Amino acid sequence: MYTKKGEKIIANHAEDNTTAFNYNWLAFEYEQKYTLTTRLSLLDSAILFATKAKNAAAVYNDYEQITQAFRVFEANAYHRGDLRKAVSFMDSALFYARKIKILNNLSSLYLAKAWDLIDLKDYTEAMRWQDTSIFYAEKYEKGTAATMMTYSEAANIFEAAGNLPRAYDAFKKYEHIKDSIFKIQRSEKINELEQQYNKTKNEKTIKELAQQKKIYLLLAIAGLLGLAVLAFFIRQQSLKNKQRISETEQRLNRARMNPHFFFNALSSLQSFALTENDGKALASNLSKFSHIMRKTLESTYKDYVSIEQEIDFLDEYLELQKIRFPQKFTYEIKISNIIETDEMMIPSMILQPFTENSIEHGFNHIDYPGHIIIAFDKVEKDVHILITDNGKGLATTARETSEHISRASQIIKDRIFLLNVKLKTKASFSIDNNTETTGVKVKIILPVLFKQDVKSNDTN
Repeated sequence: MYTKKGEKIIANHAEDNTTAFNYNWLAFEYEQKYTLTTRLSLLDSAILFATKAKNAAAVYNDYEQITQAFRVFEANAYHRGDLRKAVSFMDSALFYARKIKILNNLSSLYLAKAWDLIDLKDYTEAMRWQDTSIFYAEKYEKGTAATMMTYSEAANIFEAAGNLPRAYDAFKKYEHIKDSIFKIQRSEKINELEQQYNKTKNEKTIKELAQQKKIYLLLAIAGLLGLAVLAFFIRQQSLKNKQRISETEQRLNRARMNPHFFFNALSSLQSFALTENDGKALASNLSKFSHIMRKTLESTYKDYVSIEQEIDFLDEYLELQKIRFPQKFTYEIKISNIIETDEMMIPSMILQPFTENSIEHGFNHIDYPGHIIIAFDKVEKDVHILITDNGKGLATTARETSEHISRASQIIKDRIFLLNVKLKTKASFSIDNNTETTGVKVKIILPVLFKQDVKSNDTN
């Protein structure tokens, strides 16, 4: 309703140098609404306003808005399954983006093109453009969170292309940048010492501070050299050891929450900020998004988390999904009173892929509210986790079954295999249509593990 009101205001506004921006805003709004409803008429509206934006931007040589218009054209072609045309439109977006003096957006454009080529199964070209994306990220955004996420996406692309050594290398660079960002406190301490150095006039104090600064720098250099040697050693060992490669793949899978979810969630928050005058609600939603990002990053080096931590993560993840799909679904988490949520441990990020499948695919095209139930129980020496939904079930298209349900199943299958090998247990899982009602039923059986068990095993 409010988008339609905005459309009328923009249509009645005299054309000036803001017209292209306004039409692009409408185009992105309709394209995002298509992702929620899959109504093709919304794509037609998105193309209409993107075309108007491109024409208006051409009058003022506003290359940034022309670039954004071609991004809409590329998304439209992708949604309609015309991947070749999507690549062509992305090339046009890149052509105009290069005309802009500020080039820090080129990395994301090349990344989008790489993903289009991955969907086309043109893996060689996809990896080439991914390398170009990394080049511009390193040139204009070096050492930032944007570069860190570029390497994370590179790991996913190289993995999809079947190049596991490059995927592993990109993932290690992602972890290295992440660790560097987390060393801000150490940098602040060095800056504090430098300020004390500038204020003091006592030569003895100056010499002591200078010596202390050199010690910090030498420690930092030694630490970086040590990390480089360690990374090289781990990489060489991983290439020779099949089990280590499998463990690396699982770490990548835990880091690979659907990138479309992050981008769509950011778009939803942007729309919320533009349409709602509620700063507290926006701050709360941004806080949920940042918590999910942080916990997803932390899970890459945490093999186990407590049931309490997993439930907290699922709560924030599902609440953020409800922002993307308002009134589309509800959820319920049930915990048996014999479950010690703060002491019992389970593999991290083991439940998220199935809840994502329920929301993204099980509830797609249904005309009634979806509902997810996640139940935890303890049976003898095992933890039983049951995930059920009332969606359309497994009887979907072959493409959905192979690309989404099978991907989640394979991720959990591999992780349970490694768990059984490492701890000599008999963990298992199953996924079937719900025989009592519509939807899917997932049952996961894990050994009862406590914090001391996990620490003891890690030490061994």
